[in-house]
Amino acid sequence: MQKTDPLIRTKIRLPSTRLSLVPRARLQEQIVQGLQGPLTLVIAPAGFGKTTLVASCIVSRGIPVAWLSLDKHDNEEARFLNYVVAALQEADNTIGYEAAQLLAGMQQQAPSEAVLTSLINDLDRASGEIVLVVDDYHFINSQTVHENMAFLLEHCPNTLHVVIVTRSDPPLPLARVRACGQMVELRAADLRFTEPEAAQFLNDIMELRLDAGLVAVLEERTEGWIAGLQMAALSMRNREDLLGFIEGFSGTNRYILDYLLEDVLAGQPPEIQRFLLYTSILERLTAPLCDAVLVNDERAKSEGNDRLPHSEPLLLQPSASILDYLERANLFLVPLDDERMWYRYHHLFADLLRAQLHRSLGAQGVAQLHIRASEWHGQNGSILDAIHHASMASDDERVERFIEQNYMELVSHGEQSGLRFWTGKLSKDVVYRRPWLCIYEAYSHSWFGELDEADVLLEAAESRIRSEISIPDTSSMLAHLTYIRSRVTAMRGDIDRAIELCRAAREYVPAGNLALQLDILITLGYEYFQKGDYANASQILNETIRSGRAVGAIINTVGSYCTLARLYAVQGLLNKAYEAYRIAAQFLSEAGGQHLGASALVEVGIADVLCEWNDLDAALTYINHGLSLLTFWGKADDLALAYSTLARIHMAQANRSAAIETIEKAIHLVQRSGVFLEAPRAVELAQVKLLRLAQGSRQAASRWAASPQERFGSANPFRFENEVTHIAQARVWIAQNKPDEALQLLSRLEELAFSAGRMGRVIEILLLEALAMQEMGDSAHAILALTKCFTLAEPEGYVRIFLDEGRPMQMLLAQWLTRAGASPVRDYVSHLLSQFDDKAHVVTAPLEKISPAAGLVEPLSPRELEVLHLLALGKTNHEIAQQLIVAAGTVKAHTASIYRKLNVANRTEAVARARQLGILP
Repeated sequence: MQKTDPLIRTKIRLPSTRLSLVPRARLQEQIVQGLQGPLTLVIAPAGFGKTTLVASCIVSRGIPVAWLSLDKHDNEEARFLNYVVAALQEADNTIGYEAAQLLAGMQQQAPSEAVLTSLINDLDRASGEIVLVVDDYHFINSQTVHENMAFLLEHCPNTLHVVIVTRSDPPLPLARVRACGQMVELRAADLRFTEPEAAQFLNDIMELRLDAGLVAVLEERTEGWIAGLQMAALSMRNREDLLGFIEGFSGTNRYILDYLLEDVLAGQPPEIQRFLLYTSILERLTAPLCDAVLVNDERAKSEGNDRLPHSEPLLLQPSASILDYLERANLFLVPLDDERMWYRYHHLFADLLRAQLHRSLGAQGVAQLHIRASEWHGQNGSILDAIHHASMASDDERVERFIEQNYMELVSHGEQSGLRFWTGKLSKDVVYRRPWLCIYEAYSHSWFGELDEADVLLEAAESRIRSEISIPDTSSMLAHLTYIRSRVTAMRGDIDRAIELCRAAREYVPAGNLALQLDILITLGYEYFQKGDYANASQILNETIRSGRAVGAIINTVGSYCTLARLYAVQGLLNKAYEAYRIAAQFLSEAGGQHLGASALVEVGIADVLCEWNDLDAALTYINHGLSLLTFWGKADDLALAYSTLARIHMAQANRSAAIETIEKAIHLVQRSGVFLEAPRAVELAQVKLLRLAQGSRQAASRWAASPQERFGSANPFRFENEVTHIAQARVWIAQNKPDEALQLLSRLEELAFSAGRMGRVIEILLLEALAMQEMGDSAHAILALTKCFTLAEPEGYVRIFLDEGRPMQMLLAQWLTRAGASPVRDYVSHLLSQFDDKAHVVTAPLEKISPAAGLVEPLSPRELEVLHLLALGKTNHEIAQQLIVAAGTVKAHTASIYRKLNVANRTEAVARARQLGILP
């Protein structure tokens, strides 16, 4: 089957304009004025020459033009965004590369905000101005698409001028633009032909040679409606009684058009009439497609359609010649490209042709034409168009066959949303009759987290498979079905059962289906990871990596590396986690090509490690780029985990509003979609740690902690899946001044995590134990807990896990340094203390509560005294480094030493304490 561009390129090309046009200088001046601002609106009913006017005007301005002709299928968000990006790239190929990548070849499109933001940034950096014309916007009835357009207009850069051509007022928030005088509007009253323009059109263009009186009457009767004038002119050709015709020319536009359509058709040869009627079912015409629809009568008769006329050959000449004739005859045929390969009829003209066709052939005859169009599109790789025509013929069998045979290929091209639209139009009986169709639909629903819908489809597929003994591909069907059911079961939280199903699916897979084997392997490895069975998880993930690398399976190989890296992180092995991400990135680079989903997983993972190492700027760069790709990847699990990391980075940079907004996105994702347990647990912890406690909302945290049974259930509440939630609960109890309860829980968690080798969790548990002990006044045991924690954390370079605890940890670290004596991790702790950002963690306790001391634990060095004096003058670390001609890191080290010797936590307390001790005046 021939491969085709998923975009119809003629939709994004500037329409051809005739040389013989009526000059409309008054309107062109207004459009030129509109191009000085962000928006021009051209609004009028059909037939007022909107498209011709705009095209003829802007083509003469010398500004790059991005043209987009919309149709009713563009209400799908992904399709609309793809065409907007492609139109802009057609005008300027430096624009929209990243936006196009976000929309390319995956299973679910990127959120519109990510795509449009990238596009707007490109436009803002463009070297010159560009005009975006959105034609036939009245076809848009999708609120989502309207929101996308509103976002583009709201953030419209100075380099972009948008022209919207439509039959009705678009539901866009235009009040502000209109009030600021930044929008030019042209409406029907502006566009109607004046009497001089009508005279020029009728006499010079249509060559009727009417006197001024007849022109005035016709212009009055049509109210300057250009289409009405054109159809009247066509009807008047070769008429002798022009006055009688014009005097009888009356009625509403619709009735006029009905009358003229019949009159125009009657004036054409039978061959042209048939061509116009039969090809009116096509939204876009090209000669080979028209030939396929207009098959000879003997074939039509043999196909059993007696309503199709067969008294004479249907075509005496090829469709290409007829299309050429129609264009030259001004019969409402609009060229869609410069090569004159594709055309369309004027929309209203096509509507009326179709109405006449139905009256002529009846539903059965029209359906047969749609079947022919469907077959042609199917043979030429335009599967969605093939499905459309099959649907118009009410041929559900044909629709389901196209979907079933091409499902995975269309998904790989990013057409899953389009497929869901068409499968949604099929009756349940049709879907349930074909097991493969049920399985594919179940897969789609499970991908989007729609678990109930997936269950129903899986049950229907299984029932059909079991009831038909001779059904082909039974083993392959059962493998797919059981694999999908395993994923759904895991998302519902029954990990043990999910693992059983995944292992069972492996038994059904045909030997040659390596792709499905790898899908099942990585899913099984991930399910063991969720269960906390790291031995099996590691073994299976490494097996997937070996097999995947051998056959070049990008997604499964990279996905296994990333899952393995997260496993290492839970084990406290940050260096191994980073190395796994690095190897995955190298594998992607060697594979070549664009693999957006895989790249996203790697970049988000690297960001998570860099955040822990407190390299926040680099982490933010990685997470933002990874998210821009992940949003298109579309899995709610991966998005939620990425949002949790991004929220942590925002909080570390004291950007609390951004952190709150980010976590709310994550919460929305896990609440609306079925997801694997890892994601909601991570979001839950981030929600408690970053929002409820950091924001001081203790009441909300208390409500959350009051009902543990709802979260853990009665059976084995300390199973691995609940560990993160238990840690979150301990945090709440510490914040509620319940250190005893927190310690009791943490002690149990430490034992379980330590015995299973989850040292990453042990580090967090130990530091929480230290904070709880400090809250109880048990400083000695707090120091011991911290020492154990540092011993585990120091080799892997943990930093952020301590800094995220804020001032209580800052004070505890300073206290540890005063009491720990000679310790192998002393330099590490000093480094941690030096990493606290004084501006992000301001002093909240009154200064008078800072206990004075008779003397210093250890005297300050001359350089430290110098640094202390500069701190008292309000100098920043950067300014101190410049004045002392040392590195900024050296200043941080001196500052940490000062804090330790003064037994304080930040510069404000250091200056106050030094003044109390008489060190500073």
